[in-house]
Amino acid sequence: MRRNWLLAAVALAMSVTTSGCAVVLLGNASSAGGSSPQNRYGFEMSEADQYLTDSAEFVRSLDPCGFLTEDDLAALGTVVQLRPDGELSTCTAELITGQSTVTDSVTINLDAYAPDPDDPDIEEVTIGGQQVYVNDLSTSSCNITFPLREVFDGADSGIMDGFRTKSGRSYARIEVYRPYEDACPSATPFAQSALGLLDDPPLRADSKYNLPLATKDPCGVLEHLPATWTVDRWSPDADPYGCTFTASSASLDENLVMLDVSLEYVSGDTRAEDPDTVRQGDYSVYTRELASTCIADIEVGNPVLGMPETDDSAARDARTVPTVSVMADGCDSAVALAVAAADVLTG
Repeated sequence: MRRNWLLAAVALAMSVTTSGCAVVLLGNASSAGGSSPQNRYGFEMSEADQYLTDSAEFVRSLDPCGFLTEDDLAALGTVVQLRPDGELSTCTAELITGQSTVTDSVTINLDAYAPDPDDPDIEEVTIGGQQVYVNDLSTSSCNITFPLREVFDGADSGIMDGFRTKSGRSYARIEVYRPYEDACPSATPFAQSALGLLDDPPLRADSKYNLPLATKDPCGVLEHLPATWTVDRWSPDADPYGCTFTASSASLDENLVMLDVSLEYVSGDTRAEDPDTVRQGDYSVYTRELASTCIADIEVGNPVLGMPETDDSAARDARTVPTVSVMADGCDSAVALAVAAADVLTG
């Protein structure tokens, strides 16, 4: 299952191609404001940019599954599955209670958006001495959003910088689904435990899930691009596991490039039959052409199996593989960047 970013990415790329608004959409780190700009990948960063890159590094250092404590899960039911779930910043537990064979679930996402305080469905409450935001979606579903670190309060250099710094990276969200219970009372202990762990948070380095690429900066690929490429614009991405920039070369007009690292659900060896597969170095690259763009995928790690000893069906559904996805103007460019990214992330 491909993440929703691909559909948004295609629309964004088409917008850039037809309107010539790449500067507005991506920003230009070298022209960003800020009292003490720092340098990254050859671009100056504003105070807002620095906040975003620091937040991204912090999120990548955390183990989301470590925030779902055994005591809180046991109080809810019997755990039948616990695994990273689609996003590297996400972990989900599935549980069975004594009342039903239908599974309840608890998910934590360490890359949540800031809640809108003007949303009438969101209530600000205090848990563990911290202000949090509760969205009681229905009797059976409840979200609690809370800050992971101090929220950026500096000067924004533009609309897009303001959106990124205010909406991303500093928040986590607990999502609880209980089909036969009121979900919000069950969500509160998880939020309280997670907040209590922030002073000494669970780290990727100590996780039982072997995902070494989860701590790596995907924009590190900017220092290892094909020699003929020039990076024209870069600014921090809205996702700590993504990288967005424009690049050009003698044979490549200035074009939008989007790189994403995620956990892909795998059911059997279906990709072996994919006709759009090319072999590049040590990698099998799966390509798909969409409108005026091409997407290239490379599996870059061993499958994450969750808890196969507990529930066969849940284990099958939980089998995910770390995957690098690249969207570019054409398949040659997408494949070249995907291979470079795979080398960086696995090196």
